[in-house]
Amino acid sequence: MPEQNPSVVTTRDGAVARITLNRPDRLNAITIPMMQRLRAALEEAQDEQIRCVLLAANGRGFCAGQDLTVLARQHDHHAPGDIGKILTDAYNPVIAAIRDLAKPVIGLIQGVAAGAGWAIALACDLRLAGRSARFVPAFAQLGLVPDMGGTDALVEAVGYARAIEFLLLEDAVSAEEARTLGLVNAVVDDAELNAAGDAWARRIAALPPAGVAQTKRLLRASAGHSGAAALRAEAWAQAVAASDPGHRAALDAWRQRRA
Repeated sequence: MPEQNPSVVTTRDGAVARITLNRPDRLNAITIPMMQRLRAALEEAQDEQIRCVLLAANGRGFCAGQDLTVLARQHDHHAPGDIGKILTDAYNPVIAAIRDLAKPVIGLIQGVAAGAGWAIALACDLRLAGRSARFVPAFAQLGLVPDMGGTDALVEAVGYARAIEFLLLEDAVSAEEARTLGLVNAVVDDAELNAAGDAWARRIAALPPAGVAQTKRLLRASAGHSGAAALRAEAWAQAVAASDPGHRAALDAWRQRRA
């Protein structure tokens, strides 16, 4: 029997697959089951009949990052260092699936893309933003480090100096600034986001697939985005950061504000 409200929904229109994050009431904040469903959807997109993938989100935000309510419960019942294993087992495989998929993945970003949410966006091959999009680093305030390939992809996109400024000093980057920095390929009105994404996907889907697949493979390799070493290093560093008392204090402060 199908789920009543699945956290990830997949539809298909000809050679284009659309994978949609579907926790709008939580701004699509991620959980382990949600990431497992997202990985399964990406694996299904390996179907040879699919030529391009759209990664979208329902509601007013693309993804608010890790669901902090779930993270707080994790701290209550498990060692903080377990976050490294969660990344390795449940979250990093999603990033690897996007990077390794032999067809482009286009991210459609509206509203907030925070923490792990912008890491997912950065993993996409192309990024199309609505004017409401806001990229929020979020990690430093919680005493954590960027993960899910975010360090590698961010430095590649904007350079080291701008990357560390973004992660340690920025509250948020608007869609237009993200376009200037190279974090997104284009910005459109929110009402046009889906139509613009569909148009890009149809253009790509009409191309001979072998050439598209090899172009993606070569560009990923050239940019250093095989990413396996970065994913391992981030998981280790996140476990260290999550074990520090400063992270627990920041998380407790967040819970008190929510109470």
